[in-house]
Amino acid sequence: MDKEIKDKIFASIGGHFLVDLYSPLLPIILPALILNMNLSFFLAGLIVTAFNVTSSVVQPFAGLYSDRTGKKARIWICVLFSSVGISLAVLTNNYLLMLVLVSCAALGSALFHPAAMETVFRLSPPEKRGVFNSIFTTSGSVSYSIGPLIAGIMITFYGLSSIAWLVIPGILGAIWIYSVDKKFQTAHVAFYERKRPVRKKDREKYWWVPAGLVVSLCSLRAWTYVGIITYLPALLILGQQGMDTITTSLIVTIMLFIGVSGQITGGYLSDRFGRKNMLVFGFASAVPFFCLIFLTPGWLMYVGIFMYSFFACFCYVTSVTMMQELLPGSVGFASGLTLGLCVGVGGIGAAIIGWAADGMGSLPDAMFLMVIPTIICPILAVFIKYPGNERIRKNES
Repeated sequence: MDKEIKDKIFASIGGHFLVDLYSPLLPIILPALILNMNLSFFLAGLIVTAFNVTSSVVQPFAGLYSDRTGKKARIWICVLFSSVGISLAVLTNNYLLMLVLVSCAALGSALFHPAAMETVFRLSPPEKRGVFNSIFTTSGSVSYSIGPLIAGIMITFYGLSSIAWLVIPGILGAIWIYSVDKKFQTAHVAFYERKRPVRKKDREKYWWVPAGLVVSLCSLRAWTYVGIITYLPALLILGQQGMDTITTSLIVTIMLFIGVSGQITGGYLSDRFGRKNMLVFGFASAVPFFCLIFLTPGWLMYVGIFMYSFFACFCYVTSVTMMQELLPGSVGFASGLTLGLCVGVGGIGAAIIGWAADGMGSLPDAMFLMVIPTIICPILAVFIKYPGNERIRKNES
């Protein structure tokens, strides 16, 4: 592997770290926005919905277009949009302008993921593809985990407007990725000219049935997980817990880091014991821990928060891998469905939970309604007709 290729891969990995650093800032910002702008839970949740829905609508189509034409968005532009949109949103008191900025950030994220994932997939040597894919996924998960802590510290000591300074790493990162991209483009022009049409003949017959089930359970999982991430800070700060922002952001950060360990564990075990087996196990294990969050006080509640995150993320990498293997030759489209459309459904679910909280007059009661999609997930997973790992590898060889 020459230097330009290696730099290009790590530029994609670095870009993933930056892009995913900004989106989890929204839940930490929400309690301050609720107080400063006198927002209802519904309007606050709608901010997260605007981000997730914009990303979900664009991402599958961006991935499909890339698969069919070989053309994709420039990664450095995506990083720039993501950083500027989120960072500057805190400087306005105009709700509509805030939605526009958040949506621009979502557009950057939507175009980034299929482009970056396809780049890493194509440039990685087959014998090291799993390693580079793991590094790529983990880079985003780590930044997604530390983002809330960074935001909590900045808001606590310097106020909400200090979040605007986070635009600086995004701009510097975009400049670095641009320079790497120019060098790579000069050395490997053919990479940008090569067309890679979707190879429909490689797909299983009636592939859309298991693929549809995977998308459905991924969407339900995203509804619950995004809902927890979105409203947990408000639950801890504005609810009976009465926590301060920095303590809450620390809890969210720990929760997300435990989710990272769940991703790694789930991916490793799915290679050994089968994707479907681990998917059913992970979703089933998430149910009792979700209930602990709302039905128990004290340390048991925190056990529920952390272990629910572990098993929810345990299923994440497994389901993404399943989708890519069900749609060989369409890595971008498969990634767009599982990373884009499903997260968008999660964003819509966040707004629904906010609407329910306003109507019920209780955020905890409204959040507990998410136990329904949590229970449905392992049931759907049982009915997925999925070839074994060995059969998948044989078909790809």
